[in-house]
Amino acid sequence: MDDPAVLAKQLVDLAGKRIEEQECRIVQQRQLMAKHEQEDDLARLPGARLVLEWMQKQLAQMTAAHVAAEEHLSKLTVDEPSVEKVVRDTPM
Repeated sequence: MDDPAVLAKQLVDLAGKRIEEQECRIVQQRQLMAKHEQEDDLARLPGARLVLEWMQKQLAQMTAAHVAAEEHLSKLTVDEPSVEKVVRDTPM
């Protein structure tokens, strides 16, 4: 069976990647909206705004899930150092 900490780390990394991708999609959506405004294609703006709002809500949910995954990972990887490790790693 896989180590829960390793799986949690993979989940945190994947969530971070998905957040970056969503942020890029939001930037692209804003650029598309700006293009519609420049071209006076105002009929498309309401739909584009709705899509942007949905994307931003998804990003907020993704971010919250990422924070929760990071907290879970930190609980799994808490390492209470032994006296020997502290002595070994402490500079003299």
